[in-house]
Amino acid sequence: MTTRGRSHRRISSRTLSWEDRSAWPLFLLSLAFFAAWVWLLAEPELDRGYRGALAVFVSVSWALFIADFLIRLGLSGAHRTFLRTRWFEAVSLLFVYLRPFVIIAYVWRLPWFRATAARQRARLITMVTMFTFLFVFTGSTLVWLAERHDPRATIVDLGDAIWWGFTTISTVGYGDFAPVTLAGRTIAVGLMMGGLVVLGVTSATVISALNDQIQRAGRLRAHERDDDVPPPETTDRAVP
Repeated sequence: MTTRGRSHRRISSRTLSWEDRSAWPLFLLSLAFFAAWVWLLAEPELDRGYRGALAVFVSVSWALFIADFLIRLGLSGAHRTFLRTRWFEAVSLLFVYLRPFVIIAYVWRLPWFRATAARQRARLITMVTMFTFLFVFTGSTLVWLAERHDPRATIVDLGDAIWWGFTTISTVGYGDFAPVTLAGRTIAVGLMMGGLVVLGVTSATVISALNDQIQRAGRLRAHERDDDVPPPETTDRAVP
């Protein structure tokens, strides 16, 4: 086998089986990690005991994420293919602000969503909705980090930043909060431009799912009407 052939080998079934079995635990762990991380960010004056416990949980969770990635890499049998197809997950292990987006990958892997076509559509809607929330949250958090120490800033806590993010992406824009630093405004422009794409994709996904439901319901009603039509009556003719 050539080097080119080896670089395009498929990922082993052991890795795929591991991902199926670990999808639910890692999905739930990721949600808990996200909640603990947000709590640490939003409450800088949190009681020392709670803060220490949350920090330990976040650290242990992070170690488990790294261990899971390395185990799957070792089982894959095709390291280049594995890294090429899961590069974002690898990058998210280096940059914590990207890690919440990996929750979407865990939703994709959940076996429950693969059972029926309806569940697959539900998976798509769930992923788009979660991406929208995570996109706004990440952009808002970055703006808050850029703004919070500036004396002119109005976005000084995470709750205000998230409120500002959702009013911005929904084009409401109350004007009660606005970034004042160059970094904050640059991130805000990215959030505005990305928001147009995110809202467009979200609307298209929901409309497509509704159209599929309407078409399926129409086909079902048409089939039921066909079943209700009585067969044509036949008359017996006397044989001469």
